[in-house]
Amino acid sequence: MKRVLATAAVAVPLALAPAVAFAGDRSTSTTSGSALSINQYADFNFAGTQLDVGLQVRCTGGTGVVDISVDQYYPETPIAAHGTGFMDVVCDGKTRNVGVTVVGAVYDAGKAKATATLIAPSGNQTVSRQILVRVV
Repeated sequence: MKRVLATAAVAVPLALAPAVAFAGDRSTSTTSGSALSINQYADFNFAGTQLDVGLQVRCTGGTGVVDISVDQYYPETPIAAHGTGFMDVVCDGKTRNVGVTVVGAVYDAGKAKATATLIAPSGNQTVSRQILVRVV
């Protein structure tokens, strides 16, 4: 009975957590005090020249920086789109939500590939995943 309750106690918070990964993607990575994940959804504005991408970042040692690139290809957009963005992050051991504006060209609603890199005193991380660009 105790084992069933312990399993349920672990499963319930995991079931309520927001989706941040697709099977087969390296969307979350952790090592020695650093963790990085990319949100499943992003939105675009400014006629498709900017994307807003959310990340979850955990690190220690003061401050770090996260940079991200997003690529989108036909048939999601008429021509290949590529853009980059970066943001400074607080490295205090807490998981922080970080928003990064990616500047590029000709993004449209649909699938894209995002790759983010965290550079922090507690360790560097690089993750990639497929995201879905939405109109909001």
